[in-house]
Amino acid sequence: MPDHALELSFDEASAQAVTMQWEALQTAGLASQADHRSMTNAPHLTLVAAVGIDPEVVPVTVAMVQPLLPAAIHLSGLVLLGTGPRVSIAHLAEPGAALAAVVAELRARVPNVRHVTWTPHVTLARRVPRRLLPAALEVLGGTPSPRVLVADRLRWWDPDADLIMDVARAGG
Repeated sequence: MPDHALELSFDEASAQAVTMQWEALQTAGLASQADHRSMTNAPHLTLVAAVGIDPEVVPVTVAMVQPLLPAAIHLSGLVLLGTGPRVSIAHLAEPGAALAAVVAELRARVPNVRHVTWTPHVTLARRVPRRLLPAALEVLGGTPSPRVLVADRLRWWDPDADLIMDVARAGG
């Protein structure tokens, strides 16, 4: 069963900055999120992913997150996630204290979270063979890297209901 998720999406300039990095990796023939063709694929920061998210949690999440939008998400370098022969490359994200507190409360309301500990990140590439990490890091080092992303929307993804929708917007 695919994960359900509540995620922050970014304003156009922030999304474009991340997408440029995806495209640089793809142009170099390396694994990239640009290769992922799903309608759900867009730069984002996952707040919670779980086997299922009760729809009753969504309006509670909207009430908690809406007042914090737009939210500046500071990036503090690249991080490798995973074990084994393939890893993900991501920006390590540092949300503000208010958003981090909201996410902790949200995650406490959702059983069956995919990862017990939240590691805020914005994925650039998944399933990168370890032997290609030097090349991928070289490409990323030569590509403009954002320092701050602006999250302006909260998105709910329910793959069982084939639903992906913005449920909160900055100023909305």
